[in-house]
Amino acid sequence: MDLVQQHTWGWFIAIYLYLGGLGGATLALGILGELRFNKSKWFGIGTSLLGLAILSFGLIWLVLDLLNPLRFLLAFWVKGIAHSWIARGMVIIMGAYIFGLVYAVAAFFEWTTFKKWMGYAAMFCGFGVTTYTGLLLNANVGIPFWHTPALPVLFTVSAFSTGCAMIMWVLAGKNDHESEHFFHAVEGFDIFLISLELLIIFAYFDFARLGNAAVMKSAHLLLANPLFTIGFISLGLVAPLILEAYASMKENSKGLAAFASALVLIGGFLLRYLIVWAGVFQYPHGLAG
Repeated sequence: MDLVQQHTWGWFIAIYLYLGGLGGATLALGILGELRFNKSKWFGIGTSLLGLAILSFGLIWLVLDLLNPLRFLLAFWVKGIAHSWIARGMVIIMGAYIFGLVYAVAAFFEWTTFKKWMGYAAMFCGFGVTTYTGLLLNANVGIPFWHTPALPVLFTVSAFSTGCAMIMWVLAGKNDHESEHFFHAVEGFDIFLISLELLIIFAYFDFARLGNAAVMKSAHLLLANPLFTIGFISLGLVAPLILEAYASMKENSKGLAAFASALVLIGGFLLRYLIVWAGVFQYPHGLAG
């Protein structure tokens, strides 16, 4: 079969996948900080609304990619949920909006028990959004490099790493004890996530080495692209890992950790753009959705 690099999905879908994962993770981590790390209700409200705002901005790019914005409404078609990850994703995203907003209202009025239940539901939906972004690509059986269980795991881990980076940015200017404690907890979690992401990337390319011609072609495209080797691997993963690990052992190092977080955010976008760009399918297979 002929090997054809896909050009149907590009920048717009990559931005949608990136902002979707970032928004879902920010929503989940922000509510976790309020519920389990004794952050103020304003922190929980602010970060949950920030996550939903990021998610909303991401949806704009999906609408633009569909060319005709009215086609966006087809994503809510009930029968399509059984066949399309875009449709399923819309259900998960709607859950994030509903529970996230209700949580924010409950937190504002300090309805403690109700707030917890809504917060946990919103966190679950936020996690679902981060996983869905990988499952959307994974559903394309004609592109073997995407159609692997490693991709949803990679995108989920990356999404929560970028979510940690966003939360660290929010906390960087705060000096109270609770903020310091949560900042270092998020920093430690991000160090773990970046390390895990590197291991998944290694396993991913080990899979590519044993894969078919289309998989090997995708891997070659990535390894030959400086945006992947230097931009994503070196500057988006290795450099932040070293900087955050160093910052975690030093006093008054929030500025360094915030800089590392900026690199993580850039690297998270590069990962999604380059994975989408490197998709190679075997003719006559096409894109699923």
